[in-house]
Order: sequence, then C-alpha cells, then structure tokens
Amino acid sequence: MTVISLLINDSAYEDHVDKLIRFGGRPAAPSGILEWPTCASCQGNMQFLGQLPAGAQDDAEPLLLLFMCQNDPGSCNEWDADGGGNVVIAVDRESLGLIDPPNDGETLRPVCYGASIVNVGSENYYDAQQVWVGSTGERARQILGYIDGQPDWLQGEEVPSCDQCGEPMSFVAQLEEGPDYKTAMNFGGGCAYVFRCRCDRRQAKMLWQC
Repeated sequence: MTVISLLINDSAYEDHVDKLIRFGGRPAAPSGILEWPTCASCQGNMQFLGQLPAGAQDDAEPLLLLFMCQNDPGSCNEWDADGGGNVVIAVDRESLGLIDPPNDGETLRPVCYGASIVNVGSENYYDAQQVWVGSTGERARQILGYIDGQPDWLQGEEVPSCDQCGEPMSFVAQLEEGPDYKTAMNFGGGCAYVFRCRCDRRQAKMLWQC
C-alpha cells in the first residue's frame, strides 16, 4: 500500500493570490507580470485553467501555470504536450501578484475554486477515490485529481520528453475536469497529466487523454 495525495475541491474559495493550488480565476506571477500565452495554431490567447506547485512540499519549487486554447475546441491540438495548443509556464513563488487577462479570446474560466491535499492509503488512484468517497459520503466529482506518485493512464503511456535534455519528464499531477460538468475543463471527458523535468525547473508540459 502507498499514499495517494488526492486534490479535494475547496469551493468556498475566491480568487486570491495566496492560494497556490487553484483552478479558474486569474493566474499569479512575480510582481503581477506575465506574457499571456497564445495558441500555435489559431494565434489566439489561451485560457487559464489553473495552477499548482511543481513540488507541493518544497517552497523552492516553481508554481506551474496551466493554459490551454479554447477559442475553437478540438481544432488546435490542445490535448498534445507538443502540439502548441496548451502550455505550462513555470514561475517563482516570490512576490506573486494576480494577472489580468487580455481583452480578447476565451481567457478565463467562469469559476474559481481551490484544492486541499488529502492523503489516502491505497494501492492506486482508483482505489483511493473509492476509499475517500466511502469515508466521507461526498461525490467522486469533488476529487480534482492527485499529485506526486505515478500517472494512471486512461490510454497508453505517453510521458513527454524534455525539450532541453531529451529525457522523459517527471510526473507532477493528474487532473480531473472539475466538480461541475457545466464549468468543467475541457479534457474530452478524461484527465490531464502535468510533467516537469529535473534538468531545468522551467521545463514543464501538459497533455490529456480520454
């Protein structure tokens, strides 16, 4: 048995710079400065999905900001780690300020919610979900994914390679679409996977499977 670090929905949360693990709202970056990413296919501004630390237990690790194109869903290779339809931007955690988005494009989600880490002893992510639901009586949709450990692939293994060193990247988190289907992140009904490389703390990628 191992420990699975589940991300549990904290819907009583509003847009605030002090909450590091957060989905929706505005991204945080040092001094409130960030060049908003654009899609490689449509050149439109990407949508901010959320953010989480590259290492939840290490304050020296960067904050990972997750973006994905939603200007024309399904047309911009937004599921591919190297397709240019999504991007992970790593920023330092010091002197964070919230970033206002550009005026055009689907840039912000209509919700904002945080996540708390709950450790569950279990063999795998699926079993940990069942244990948490059984012990709390809450809906499984309140589980937003998990951090650390190993990815639970919906399809075949698809670990991205680092653009700098060429080596397979390290797993950071697996993310569900969200607590409400009406405002869910668009992972095709599946899950997103976030990775980073140890050779350079700025090298990070995301992909999704369904």
